[in-house]
Amino acid sequence: MITKLTAPFHFKQFTIYQDKCAMKVGTDGVLLGAWINPKNAKKILDVGTGTGLIALMLAQKSNTTVDAIDIDENAYIQARENISCSPWKNRITSFHCSFSDFYLNNIDTSYDIICCNPPYFSKSTIPISSPR
Repeated sequence: MITKLTAPFHFKQFTIYQDKCAMKVGTDGVLLGAWINPKNAKKILDVGTGTGLIALMLAQKSNTTVDAIDIDENAYIQARENISCSPWKNRITSFHCSFSDFYLNNIDTSYDIICCNPPYFSKSTIPISSPR
């Protein structure tokens, strides 16, 4: 069943399907993808790519190659599907692995831009060491 949260998110040149991924398209991801200027970058790394939104936005705005990694299997599958349907599928490579494993297997690779849009929680548990 498609709900408002799982419905595809349509951009002018690509679509983000988000039915398999826990982290849906949000304002923060769209703004981060719009804010980053990849104009002079030759290689970009998107850590925790989720649906692949930011990787796709950066590929759209440049001629660079993008590596997109995610440790979550469903997010990786979703990103791979979204990337394969895009006009930039030949410039974006998705990886299902942790950041540390990716680093160990690509230790000699350098990136001009490394981006990450980590999840945040407004109603999370307060840390023990935090003042109340």
